[in-house]
Order: sequence, then C-alpha cells, then structure tokens
Amino acid sequence: MKDAILLAGDRYHRAEDAFAGVGPALEASGLQVEYATDFAGLDAGALAGKRLLVILRDGMEWPQGPDQPHQVWMQPHQEEAIEGFVAGGGAFLPLHNAGWAYPWKNGYRKVMGGYYQGHPPVAEFGVHVVSRHPITAGVEDYTITDEQHFLWFDHHRVQLLLKSQGSNGMESAAGWAYQYGQGRVAYLANGHTLEILRHPMVQRLLHNAARWLLRME
Repeated sequence: MKDAILLAGDRYHRAEDAFAGVGPALEASGLQVEYATDFAGLDAGALAGKRLLVILRDGMEWPQGPDQPHQVWMQPHQEEAIEGFVAGGGAFLPLHNAGWAYPWKNGYRKVMGGYYQGHPPVAEFGVHVVSRHPITAGVEDYTITDEQHFLWFDHHRVQLLLKSQGSNGMESAAGWAYQYGQGRVAYLANGHTLEILRHPMVQRLLHNAARWLLRME
C-alpha cells in the first residue's frame, strides 16, 4: 500500500517535473509514493493509512475555459480531511505554489501556516538560512533562478527556516516548519521547474524535510 501522496500539476506547473524532482527525495526516505493529478480525489478516504501528503500545485481550475475566471477547486470536505489527517499525526509538505488561490478561512489555511501573496517574474535571488533545524542541516545560503514567492506566515506559531531576498532587497519567507496537533508541517518555496527542484540545496531541503516530517531525524 502506498504511504504517501504527491499531488501535482496545474496550468503553470508540469506534474512530471514535480514527480521527477520531488519523488526521489520521498522514496529515499523509504516511502512508497502515489503520484496523483486528480485533485478531486483528495479526501479522507485517499488519506486513510497514509503518512505524508505533498502538494505542488495551485488552487485554481478553469472549468469554463482558460479565458474565463478561475474557480477554487478545494472543497470544505477536503479541507476537513487534510486538517484531520495532520492533527491526527500525519505529515504535510506543501511546496512552492501550494498556498496560491486556496481557501483561506478554515482548515487548509490553518494547517499550512501561511498564505500566498504573489510573485514577480522569474529572476535570480538569494535564499538564506535563518534557523538551524533538522530541515536546514547541511544547507548553505544559495542563489537560484525561480519565482520568488511572497507569503504571509503565522510567525507566532511556525518556525521560519529560510528567507528569500531579491536583487531589489525585497524579502519573503521561503520555508518554515511546525507541529500541528499530533502531526508535522513543512513548507518550502522553491520549485517552479524540474531544474529548480534538482538544485543541490533544494534537494537537500526536500530530503531533510521528508525525514523530519516522518520523525526520522
């Protein structure tokens, strides 16, 4: 039986990139991964018996066509399922755009620990370690060419691990971790393409995060 779900793929991000860039880091931790693109299937039944949920996709869908307004795909029962999964001891690894255009009042927002504001065009920026933690073990400050995502985060209850800083000096949270109920949550911001996901420091962060989330540290 698979013990992790990696949900990926949206209008702007290829599922294949997430599967190839994130999957090996999860499998190296001993996980058997279910690679999924069907967001509608993410519910309590899908999470039953799982140890880890990973999302690398945004919250938008265009059922009326790409020229029409988007709709948020996540439904209340899915929020409840994710919150219950993590609070009960499961692990959650939201990546890159997993805070973009999701519900922001209830379970999903509570569990993630932050919310997306926006991002400028792809550009080079620095990522700086601001807290020593099992997830940042062996990670050095690095430069990457990616979307610099800007997010609100709940500074009173999460531990900020990483900050990004653009050439214009603008900073944002680039990673955090905390415990939610009996479970654990870690967010990492890098990940727009396969090349970015395969950056050595991003790979180290993914490996470390999987181990910390699964209490293998």
